[in-house]
Amino acid sequence: MTCKDLAEDYEQQAKIIWAKINGLKPLTMLYKGADLHNLNRKIAIYISIARECEHVARLLREMKSDEVVG
Repeated sequence: MTCKDLAEDYEQQAKIIWAKINGLKPLTMLYKGADLHNLNRKIAIYISIARECEHVARLLREMKSDEVVG
């Protein structure tokens, strides 16, 4: 597997996570109290993970594309 392939995998995972986040956001209008707090915390964690996936993908794209990983 090349760095480019891995970068594409990370980008795909980021898109999946962003879709999950977008699905959870409307629920913030319905939840209250501790449930809302827990939902917002979950969304924040997912945002962090998605951003990390995007960051790793960028780093992998900057590497020589012919390098084989793993």
